Amino acid sequence: MKKTGEFLRKYIIFAVLLCLIFAANAQTESPAKLTPFTGMDYVRVTLRDDFIQSSKHTFKVSIRGIKDNDTLWEGYVNLNEVDPDNKRVRIFKIDNLKPKLWTPSDPHLYELSLKQFDKGTLVDSISERLGFRFFQSKDGNLFLNGKRIFLRGFAVNPPNRGIPSDVERSRKFAEEYVSFMKSLNVNIIRIPDDETWYDVCDELGMMVFGGNYAGSAAKGAKVEHFEQVGDETDGGFPSDYDRGVAWYKYQKLGTIAHHPSLMIYAMTNETPFAGKRAVEWEKFLTYSHEKLREWDETRAYIANAGYGYGKAGDICDLHRYWGWYYASPFTYLHTRDNQKIIPFTKKQQPITFTETIGNYTGPDGRYNLTPAHKNPGSQLNWTGHERQDLQAKLASDHQIFTIKNAVEIFRRLRSINHELSGIFPFTVLFYNWDKIKEFQDMDPKPAAQQIKLSFQPILLSWECWTTQLYSGATIRPIAHIVNDQNNGDDLKQVSLVYHLVDKVGRKLVGDTLQIDNILYYESVKKELDLKIPTDLSTGDYLLEGTIYSDGKEVSKNNHRLFIADRFYTKSGQNLGKGVLLYDPSGNTAKAFEELGITFRSLRDFNKLGKQEALVLGENSADKVLKASSAKIKRFVEEGGRVLSLRQDSLHLPYLNSILERPYKCAVPDIDDPAYPSPVRPSHNGYYVNAERIDHPTTRDIHRKNFHVWSDYTNWNEEKAGFPAIYPVTDGFMPVDKEALESVAILCNYGAGLEGTVLAEQFIGNGSVLLGGFDLVRRAGLDPVADRLLLNLITYTSSDEGHELHPLISNTILWGDYETEKGILTGVNSGFIINASPRIPEGTKNQITLTEKGDQFAPGVRVAFATKPGLQYVANGRRPFGPYYLRGFGAMPEILDKESTEGTGYFWCRVLPGVNLSVSKVWNPSNRPLVIHKQVNDAIVKLEIPPNSTRELTCAVSSQSLKVSFRGDRRLVVLETAFIHDEK
Repeated sequence: MKKTGEFLRKYIIFAVLLCLIFAANAQTESPAKLTPFTGMDYVRVTLRDDFIQSSKHTFKVSIRGIKDNDTLWEGYVNLNEVDPDNKRVRIFKIDNLKPKLWTPSDPHLYELSLKQFDKGTLVDSISERLGFRFFQSKDGNLFLNGKRIFLRGFAVNPPNRGIPSDVERSRKFAEEYVSFMKSLNVNIIRIPDDETWYDVCDELGMMVFGGNYAGSAAKGAKVEHFEQVGDETDGGFPSDYDRGVAWYKYQKLGTIAHHPSLMIYAMTNETPFAGKRAVEWEKFLTYSHEKLREWDETRAYIANAGYGYGKAGDICDLHRYWGWYYASPFTYLHTRDNQKIIPFTKKQQPITFTETIGNYTGPDGRYNLTPAHKNPGSQLNWTGHERQDLQAKLASDHQIFTIKNAVEIFRRLRSINHELSGIFPFTVLFYNWDKIKEFQDMDPKPAAQQIKLSFQPILLSWECWTTQLYSGATIRPIAHIVNDQNNGDDLKQVSLVYHLVDKVGRKLVGDTLQIDNILYYESVKKELDLKIPTDLSTGDYLLEGTIYSDGKEVSKNNHRLFIADRFYTKSGQNLGKGVLLYDPSGNTAKAFEELGITFRSLRDFNKLGKQEALVLGENSADKVLKASSAKIKRFVEEGGRVLSLRQDSLHLPYLNSILERPYKCAVPDIDDPAYPSPVRPSHNGYYVNAERIDHPTTRDIHRKNFHVWSDYTNWNEEKAGFPAIYPVTDGFMPVDKEALESVAILCNYGAGLEGTVLAEQFIGNGSVLLGGFDLVRRAGLDPVADRLLLNLITYTSSDEGHELHPLISNTILWGDYETEKGILTGVNSGFIINASPRIPEGTKNQITLTEKGDQFAPGVRVAFATKPGLQYVANGRRPFGPYYLRGFGAMPEILDKESTEGTGYFWCRVLPGVNLSVSKVWNPSNRPLVIHKQVNDAIVKLEIPPNSTRELTCAVSSQSLKVSFRGDRRLVVLETAFIHDEK
C-alpha cells in the first residue's frame, strides 16, 4: 500500500508539472505555424520550429501573385535565426522586393510558399496568403503605403450580433456584407477574430480594426476596486508584463497578424483613464506597446480604445457619443482645438473617434428602449412625446442628422486640426438581424444612405448656419470640398454647380463656380452669396451642389432650408389686449418694432390694468420688478396675464419674486466637451418637445422647426466659439415637483425631457408664462422664432386657451404618448416607461424581471448593439418615483434605495359627468402585489395575483383631478379611462 501511495503521489506531481509546462507553452507558442509581416518592399516571416524536421534540410520560398501567378521572388532561405523572445520560433526576412501593393482600391494578394527538402526530395510544405502594405502613425497622421489616409470606419458589424451563426459565418454572407459596406464608402470596419471575415476583407480591400476589444489583457490580476468616473471597465492585466506581451503576440493578436487587411490593433477597450488604476494601466500598456512594436512594426496600435488619449500606443482614440445621450453633434466643433477635447497637452498623434453617433433604433425603426440604460432618456430627447406612429420616422431623422453633422464637421475641420484622422459611427444600420437567412434580408435603414453621402471620398459639405429664413433674404453658405479619393490623386479642373431646389425638384436659382485644383488629402472652401427669390411660398427647400473634376461628377450633397413668406408670421398675430412692455435694455422693444407689434413701454409697475397684458423683456427681471412684486402678484391674482421672455441665471431670481412656485436655472453648457459630461439638463438646447400639440403657443410650428434655428452672429468655423443656433438658451426647472399642481409644462427638452423651456404658472385668476427661448436677437431673421414670439404675445393678450391641466377625453394607453396628452413631463411625475422585450418565437425562457421592475429578454441585459435584432418597446408605465436621472447618461435612479414601493401621479381634467376612473394594472411577477390608487380624496387598493392583470376602479367627483398610484415597482399600469357609469 505504501508503494502504491508513493507511486500515486509522484504521478500527481508529474501530472501537475506537465500541466504547468503546457500552460507556459500556451503563453509563448505561436498559434500559427507561419506568419508573414509585410512592408512595402519586404516580408519578415515567423515560423514555428516544429515544421523543421532536420537541421540538415533545405528550405525554399516562392512568392507568387494569386490572380496572375507571376513570381515575385523565389529562392532558398536560412532558418537559423531564433526569436529572442521565444526559442521555438524561427525568423527569416526577404528584402528589396518590388510587389504590387495591397490597397483598398486594389487589394493585390500573393501566396508565400515554404518548401522543405531532404537532399532534393520534398518532405513538407506550408503556405500563407499575404499582401504587401505598410500602415503607420507619423507626424500626427495615418499613412498607408506612404500616403496619408483618412479612416471612414464603421463599428457595429457582424459576426456576433445575433444573426444565425450558419448565416453570418458563411463566406457568401461576409462577401455580400463587406461589399455593401464598401458601396457606402466605408474603408475600414471593426470585426471580431473570424478567419472567413478576415479573408473576405483581404480579398475585397476592406481595412480592419481588430484585436483585443475587452477591458482586460490575458488573465488579469484580480481588481478589487477602481475609481470609475464614466463607462470604463477594469478586468485587469498580468502583474508580469511579459506574460501579457506573450499573450498579445502568441494568442490574441498573433492569430490575425497574417491578414493584410488588418491595419490597427486594439490592445484594450475603455479601461480606466483617471485615478490610480489609470496610471497602472498606462504603465502596462506602454511597456506592452514598445515590445509589440518590435514584433509587428507594420501596423498602428490603439492601446486603450476610447479612453486612453494616446498616452500609450500610436493613436489618440476617443469614444464620444455627442448627439446621442449627451451633448449634440455640434459639439464636434470643439475638435478644432485639441485642448478642448483632451485634458492635457497631447503629443503629436493622429486622432480617431472609433465609437460615436449611437442613437440605437430597433427592428421596427423606433428607439430601442433598453431598460436601466441611456436609450429611454435619449429617446425622449430626440423624438419626445410624439405619436407612436411617427416615432420611427423621427428616430431615423435624428440618426441621419447626427451622422451628417458629426461626420461632415469632423472631416471639414481637418483643415484646421490636421490630426483628425478617422471617425467610426457606432450605430445600427439594418432593421433585421436575428431571423435573416441571407444578407438581403437585413434591409438597410435610411441612415445607410447618409453614411454613403457623408463618407464620399470626395466630399462636398455645406456649412450653413442660417437654416430658417424669409423669402427675399440673402444667405452666405460655405461649400467645403475635401479630397480623400481612394486612388490618392489630386483633383483637377474642379467646378461647383449649385442650385436652390423646391419640393418638386425645380431649380430656382443657382450658379457655377470654377475652383483651383485640389491636392489629395487637402480641402478648399468657397463662400456663396445666395439671394433667395422673394416670391417663394412657405416650405422646405434644398440647397444642392455637385462637384465636377475633369468634366466628370465626383460628389454631390444637399442642405435643408426652411423658407417662409411674410404671411407665415402675420397669420399668427391677433392681439386681444394691449401690450405693456417692461424692457430697460430696449432690446426687446427693437424686436417688437421689427415685427410690427404694438406696445406701450413701462418704466415701473404702478399702472397695471386687466385690459393689458404685461410682457417682461429678455433679461429684464431686476430690482425694480422685485420691489413691485406685490403689485404684480395682485395684478395676476385678479386675472392679469404676464409673459416673461427668457431670464438668465442673474435675472431669474428676481422673476421668482412674483411667483408662488419658484424656478431654478439649468446650468451646464450642452456642448461642454469634457468627459464625463456635466450632469444635465443644460441651460441651452434644441429638439424642443411641445407637450400639448394643439396649444396656442406652438400653433403652426412643426416639430422639425424646433430643432435648430438660424444663427444671428455671422459665425463660421474659423471663428472662436459656437454658432447661435439653439432655440433654448435659458432653460429652467421647477424647484419642487409638486409645483405641477399649478404649473403647466408646455415645452421641454433634453435627455429625459428634464429641462423646461416654456411653462405657465397659474396664480389666482391669472397666470405667468415663462419662456427660455432665444427670440429677440432673431427678430426679422428666423421666421420660426418670430412666429413663436407672436404666438406667445397673442396667447398672453387673450383669456382664451389658458388651461392648467390637459383634458383627457379618451382612454390613456400608457406609453402611447399621444394618449397621455402631456400629463407626464420629464421625471416630475414619478412614472417611468415600462419597456418589454419582444421575445423571438420559439423562445422557452420567460422574461427576467428585476426587483426594480425592469424586464429583460432571457439571458440578455443591455443588448442594443450586441443583439440589435432584439427590440424593447413601451408597454405601460410603472410607479417608480421619487427618482432622479443619474449622471450624464440620464439613467433613472431611485432616491430611497431601501424602498420597494414607487409612486406616480398626474393632474388632468375630465369631461362633465365622469364619475369613475378605471385602470388596468399588470403584475408580471410570480407573487401577489398590492397597488394603491387615489383620485383626489378617494382611495382604493387591490391585490393583484401573480402574472395577472386586474381592473382598479375609483370614484371621481370633480372635473379637476390629481390621480396617484403607489405600489411595488414591478407593477405596470397599462390603461386608465375616465367614464360615466350610471350604475
